[in-house]
Amino acid sequence: MYKILVVDDEPRVSAGIKNFLLASDMNITYVETAINGFEAIDYLRMDRFDLVLTDIQMGRMSGIELMENIYMEQWNVPVIVISAHEKFDFAKKSLRLGAKDYLVKPVERTELLRVVRKALTQKELTGKSPEAESRQIQEQSRRNEWLMELVTQRNLTRKDIEDVTSELGELLQGQFFGVISSRIDYSEAGFSHQKVTLHDRKLLKYAAINIMNETLLEWKGLTFNGFGHSIISIIQLSAEEMGDPQVRVHSQIHMIGQMIAMNMKQYLNVEATIGLSTLDGDVLMLPRLMEEADTAAEWTKVHPGQRVFYYHDIAVQDNLSMVVWMSKVSAFMEQMKSAVESSGDLNPQSILSQLPVSDQSQEVMNSYCGMLIYRIYGLLVEYGQGNGVSLYDFNPDMVFQGLTGQQKLERLHRYIEDSVTFLQQLSKARDQNVISRITNYIQKNYRNPALKIQDISEEVHFSAAHLGYIFKRDMKTNLWDYVTALRMEEARRLMITTDKKRYEIAFAVGYESPEHFSRMFKRMLGLTPAEFRKQARGGDRTEAETET
Repeated sequence: MYKILVVDDEPRVSAGIKNFLLASDMNITYVETAINGFEAIDYLRMDRFDLVLTDIQMGRMSGIELMENIYMEQWNVPVIVISAHEKFDFAKKSLRLGAKDYLVKPVERTELLRVVRKALTQKELTGKSPEAESRQIQEQSRRNEWLMELVTQRNLTRKDIEDVTSELGELLQGQFFGVISSRIDYSEAGFSHQKVTLHDRKLLKYAAINIMNETLLEWKGLTFNGFGHSIISIIQLSAEEMGDPQVRVHSQIHMIGQMIAMNMKQYLNVEATIGLSTLDGDVLMLPRLMEEADTAAEWTKVHPGQRVFYYHDIAVQDNLSMVVWMSKVSAFMEQMKSAVESSGDLNPQSILSQLPVSDQSQEVMNSYCGMLIYRIYGLLVEYGQGNGVSLYDFNPDMVFQGLTGQQKLERLHRYIEDSVTFLQQLSKARDQNVISRITNYIQKNYRNPALKIQDISEEVHFSAAHLGYIFKRDMKTNLWDYVTALRMEEARRLMITTDKKRYEIAFAVGYESPEHFSRMFKRMLGLTPAEFRKQARGGDRTEAETET
């Protein structure tokens, strides 16, 4: 017996697919329909489905955004895309790397049956027990978070590493590790040879991650989303594969980079810059390897005609130019932000020890130091903005005035330490203020059916990921559960104090579909809206009256 979810903002289309599938011979016993991605996500959280069929062009949430949510929360639910988006050839090719199939409207019934039967059969063959499946879903949803922690957090202890690797299970079992930073060029990509729109970038990146996973299979590659247009991969090699570190490893790393660039071009017609780190046998060194990979990728600014860069080659050249220093400063600023947000420690020497102090003129040294100092001061301004705090004691023109080169380095060490301490104080005060702004914004806008976490994050100028983190940390509940709870509380109040119909209450609290509202209400309160109203009023209302 199969359960299927159909998502389309044209009710007639989804109803037609529903009736057709229920009448088929595939033992499909239940088909749910959703008119947008928001409803679909609610249904996926309430129930377990064997297959999702979704339109790719929907007003509230695109099919690509829905696929991303499914991939993060229930990675093993197969998805079939149904769309009129035929003109983008690369979209069709890319979707086949993630979705099970791609159908173009108007859909032929025989073709629909074929792809649905194929997807369900494949799921049946690879099916797992509910317990194992649930465990894998949870592991997948946390996987990217743990991997990002490993490559960005320099303050992790051995105990932290043990905890993270335990969470990752057998995924991280190599003897030597390397990091790859891949950056997609969106200026001209896909087989249409056009600039990729913001809408299609998510699809392209999703497909690129699948290509990376396939390409790096031999090296036990772990690929996940980086910031912006970057994709991060961890590769793992055994001692036997290392061979001669001066010959075999060097050529093997170059081969990996070239394979990635070639596959991106062949399957997606995308140019990608590939930065590869050296290898290290200590998992604690992953943040340094991440920094090396990013530094290598930045080298394309010096050699724009080249696509693959190996950090070892740059180190051999001993050519840490201003471009490379910029990359190191950017990586250090990410470490500083992490230390601030986690109330952790940060060793200033991690960046100061990399200053190319030898054979540099005083003017050049001032440029190197100045770049770091003003990035730190900019972060102080960012955190202090709107808080009415004075940054006089951190003003670079005052702090470093009249100092010699050596004095400036010594003062810079203290400047970094003092900045981290002050930023942590500002962060704590800011988070408390942000939580207040978030809850105020939600209370004013939870009735909007198109409310998205992106809307809330834009309101407070935080990333959606960090927003969700600090909200759950301080409020002890998931942000979207908080929104749903507000909606249900208002619905209860309206049913007790007014004679509004079910559909009126649904619209009033942020649901476009009365049926969807009823399912959410019953899930949260254990009663249908009609049952709740009847019980609240002592049974003086009939269900038929209130469900109209």
